[in-house]
Amino acid sequence: MAPNRLLSALLLFSALPTAIEGGFFKKKHRRQKAGTQYEEHNPVHVVVNKVGPFNNPTETYRYYSLPFCSVHADHEEHKAAYEEEISVGIDGIDGGDGELDTASAFSRRIMADRVGAERHKQRLGESIVGDRRETSPYELSFQDDVEWRLLCKTTLGEKELTKFKEAIHNSWFFEMFIEDLPMWGYIGDFEDEDAILGEMEGSHTYLFPHLHFKIGTNNAQIVSVAVSTEHDRRVDITNVNKPTTVQFSYSVEWFEDELPWKMRMTRYADSRFLPGSFEIHWLSIINSFVLVLLLTAFLTIILMRVLKNDFSRYMDLDDETLEEEEVSIYFQLSLM
Repeated sequence: MAPNRLLSALLLFSALPTAIEGGFFKKKHRRQKAGTQYEEHNPVHVVVNKVGPFNNPTETYRYYSLPFCSVHADHEEHKAAYEEEISVGIDGIDGGDGELDTASAFSRRIMADRVGAERHKQRLGESIVGDRRETSPYELSFQDDVEWRLLCKTTLGEKELTKFKEAIHNSWFFEMFIEDLPMWGYIGDFEDEDAILGEMEGSHTYLFPHLHFKIGTNNAQIVSVAVSTEHDRRVDITNVNKPTTVQFSYSVEWFEDELPWKMRMTRYADSRFLPGSFEIHWLSIINSFVLVLLLTAFLTIILMRVLKNDFSRYMDLDDETLEEEEVSIYFQLSLM
C-alpha cells in the first residue's frame, strides 16, 4: 500500500504545474456591478463573451477561439503606431490638417495592465445559453474619449488567417458586454462571391480590426452601449498563404443620454440579435424539461406496476399462510 500511495502523491504533484498553468486553480474575475456610479477617469471594463454564426445562434465558441489580442500594446508601441497612421493619412485620426493631435492622443498614459482570456464568474442561466465571459485588454475610462488607440500589432500566419476567413464566410459575429449591456458586431465581410459556388476569382475577404465604442451616460451611470466596425480600416485577408500584419485598434466616444438607468434594457427589444437567439434557447430548455417529465412519468408507471405485482404476490402469500395457521389451530383444538 505504501508504494502505491507514494506513486499517487508523485503523480499528483507532477500534474499540479500543468493544472495551474492551464488555469484550473485560477480565481475567476467578478463582474462589474450594473448601475455603478462612476467618477471621471474611473476604469470601465469590456467583457468579451462569445463568437458564432449569425444564422445559428446556438452554435457558440469562446471569443478567444479566434486569434484576437489578449494583451494591450504599451504606451510607446501605441505612440509609434499612431505616428505611422498619421503618416499614412487615415481619415479620422488627424484634425483635418494632417497635424498630429498629441494632446488628445496621449492625454492619458496607457497602462497595458489588463489581460484578456481570463474567465469571469457566471450564473447558471448564462452557462445554459452558452455564455463564455472573459476579460479583455481594452482600456476604457469614464468620460475619456479615445480618438484612436492601438490594441496590438501582430502578424497573422496561415493558421490564424484561415480561422478568421472561415469565420467571416460563415457570417460570424462577436458579443461583448459593458456591465450587463450587450453589444454585437461582425468579424469581417466578403465581396464578389457567388451565392452558390462561394469564393471565386476576384472575390475578397476582409477583416475588421478596428472597433468603435459608443457609450451613453446618465447621472454618472452607463445606460447604453454600442460597438461598430469601420469599413475604411478593413484588412484584406483573401490570400491566407501570405503572412499579414494587422493592427487591432479601437476608439471610444462618450455622450450624454436621456435614457433613465432603469429603462436601459428597453432599446434591446427590437434588436435582431436577441429574439432569434433567446427564442431558440428557451425552446431547447422547454423541450428538455418536457422530455424529463415524460421519462419520469414512464419510469413511475413501470415502477408502480412492478410494485403492484409484488404487493399482490405478497398479499396472496399472507392469505395462504393465515389459512394454514387457522387450520393448524383448529386441528390442535380438536385433538384436545
